[in-house]
Amino acid sequence: MSVSDTDLDLDAALGRLDAAMASLRHRLREHMGVAGIDLSIVQFVSRSESGGRPVRVKDLSSHLGITGPAVTNAVDRLERAGHLQRKPNPDDGRSRLIELTDDSRTKYHAAMDSTNEHLHDLMASFSDRDKARFVRIIDRVIDALDGGAPGL
Repeated sequence: MSVSDTDLDLDAALGRLDAAMASLRHRLREHMGVAGIDLSIVQFVSRSESGGRPVRVKDLSSHLGITGPAVTNAVDRLERAGHLQRKPNPDDGRSRLIELTDDSRTKYHAAMDSTNEHLHDLMASFSDRDKARFVRIIDRVIDALDGGAPGL
């Protein structure tokens, strides 16, 4: 196989991965009844909760690369829709923490259970060495994608 064939296979594989991720996001948006950036916020809050990390507007703004006021508007919208709630920050009385509501958490986790099960089955089929290699490859692809976009 020539280099150009390898590049085409890689491009096709990345295209399929991108399409699969877009399809998953679409199904999650439909299931959760959210649109656009709102799903990214729900996903970030869910992952943070699973990792025991509190979420503030500042954290969402940094992660999403959007302004604090834009995040606040989205959080307000998600709070009105019953997906998020704000709680006092015990470490800083001036800020509030953002959490999923119990209903939204249950709905999101139920939607992701099947996907997570498939991913865990896939990873269980790998040896520890292959898992470590897979994670390193993913990190290198992410670095390449991040480094390939023009800087602002």
